[in-house]
Amino acid sequence: MKIRSLIIALLGVVLLTQFVFADEKYALIELNGSVNPVVADYIVNSIKKANQDNMQFVVMVMDTPGGLLNAMRDIIKAILDSQIPVIVYTYPKGAQAASAGGFIMISAHIAAMSPGTEIGAMHPVSPFLNFSQDQKSDGIMEKKVLNDTVAYARSLAQLRNRNIAWVEKAVREAISSTNNEALRLGVIDIVANDIDDLLKKIDNKSVKIKDKFIRLHTHNIQQVQYTMNWKERVLNYFADPQMVFFLFIIAVVGIGFELKNPGMIVPGAIGAVAFFLFLLAVKVLPINFAGLTLIILAIVLFILELKFTSYGLLTLGGIISFILGSMILFDSPLPGGQIPLTSVFTVLIVLLLFIFIVVRAVIKVHTKKAVTGIEGMLGEKGYATLDFTGRGAVQIHGELWNAYCDVPVKKGDEIIVKRVDGLTLYVEKVSGEQRIRSQ
Repeated sequence: MKIRSLIIALLGVVLLTQFVFADEKYALIELNGSVNPVVADYIVNSIKKANQDNMQFVVMVMDTPGGLLNAMRDIIKAILDSQIPVIVYTYPKGAQAASAGGFIMISAHIAAMSPGTEIGAMHPVSPFLNFSQDQKSDGIMEKKVLNDTVAYARSLAQLRNRNIAWVEKAVREAISSTNNEALRLGVIDIVANDIDDLLKKIDNKSVKIKDKFIRLHTHNIQQVQYTMNWKERVLNYFADPQMVFFLFIIAVVGIGFELKNPGMIVPGAIGAVAFFLFLLAVKVLPINFAGLTLIILAIVLFILELKFTSYGLLTLGGIISFILGSMILFDSPLPGGQIPLTSVFTVLIVLLLFIFIVVRAVIKVHTKKAVTGIEGMLGEKGYATLDFTGRGAVQIHGELWNAYCDVPVKKGDEIIVKRVDGLTLYVEKVSGEQRIRSQ
């Protein structure tokens, strides 16, 4: 009877356990791409919602090259304030947790990576480092930014018991490590092949939240995915620093081209749409308006080069202005929040080709006089269709015109139009009496 009672009791415990954990759920969110304010709002709100929905934990699947400092700090603050564990998982193969992504990974309650991924490159950047005349002052500013970033990274690593020395080196020297290296060095906690493997490896794992420990149970757990709404998706697409940079260039060129050539419509329409999307991005990104001004100045200098002889000085000034403006267009010390130099130079080359080929051709068309019609006859050459003195007839561009000449003109003589009176052309014989063979 005792054995029977024991068996029944054990079965009861098993059934009770299954019942208790049958409704256990976890939230899945994704950070794919640059870290910007739109992404930060989505992640912060998702973590808050997961807490309100009584999720057991949050899994943040991440693949990012970095992004903006303020957006990164908002995400980290939400992780630190969460009452449930936040697991940051770099996935899939080939993904990275670079720059801002490295900081987010370090702040996680559980840091995990899949095979073939990397973490690091957390060194802050200084856009004016190579261009400032006051190197001493700029060095001091860069040192302040670097020390502040190091202190922030060290505090996160200390909080999560991660390798402080590696974290500091990742900030100061921009080192990176593979998933296996990061696991061996104590930078992360788990290497998992996929989500299912991750859930198996965190099962029964104890996580400290504030002053208490929470044990995770992942057996038969249900996934609830939190995704961006349509508005967040649109804003996120156009809130990438490189995308905003391209939109601004397209807007300036398109609108400027339309103002120079009214009635073309298409360039103006494209420029207007690009400018509208640019304004949407400005609302969520830390735009430096000094950078915008420098880029506009550069384009103006390029166009002025076509009209004035500066022996390349205007173009040189435009190139310098464009590069400087592009480098300070966004206020962020993190690499992922800046425009890559490759993109800057690519756009610069395309812009120069457009201005010096397309715009120059348009300017020539507008400055060139008409070649047909009565207004365009002055200075045009043709030939006499018959012998005449005084009134006669000439042919210009395949068209017959009434003509008048004070001196005798023979059939085939080359003439030039000197004056137009109504439909009569007043002509002179070309010097040297060069003849054009009649067709």
